[in-house]
Amino acid sequence: MQSKSVLILANRQSAGLVFPLLDDLQSAVLVSPISGTGNHAHWLLGHLVFSEGRYREMMEEIVNPCESLHDRFGGGSQPDPNATGYPPYEELLSRLRSMDEEFMAWLEGTSEEELDRVVEGVPPQFELYFGTWRHMFLMRAMHWMNHRGQLADCRRAAGRPPLMI
Repeated sequence: MQSKSVLILANRQSAGLVFPLLDDLQSAVLVSPISGTGNHAHWLLGHLVFSEGRYREMMEEIVNPCESLHDRFGGGSQPDPNATGYPPYEELLSRLRSMDEEFMAWLEGTSEEELDRVVEGVPPQFELYFGTWRHMFLMRAMHWMNHRGQLADCRRAAGRPPLMI
């Protein structure tokens, strides 16, 4: 399967659609679409940062460079309505931008053959999503777009009009 160019496009487009919402929500980082609960922009941003490290961990078999964020933003964590103990939003946003640039450079330098590399330790029920590097790069773009929808809900809860890009 030849899909590198589509994976590059999907990941560039997802970042291009998510960053404007993250930028816009800098003045409303704790607004949630559901009062008192729900994913606010600060948690979503931290979760995306943690997840970037998790992709590298799974694919390159290294320690997640964002492991210190696991308890607040990793799988199974819940948003704190006050963002108690969260790193500053601007710091996380800067980190996500640099991680995205690094990730894209890595993807662009990856060959079609490398995209078929198996990701070790993936449970059988998740192989379709995380079984190869190709799957992981696709899931990354889809993950960002999933959370883009949540960011759009945060903007709406903040009383902002739709942001058309």
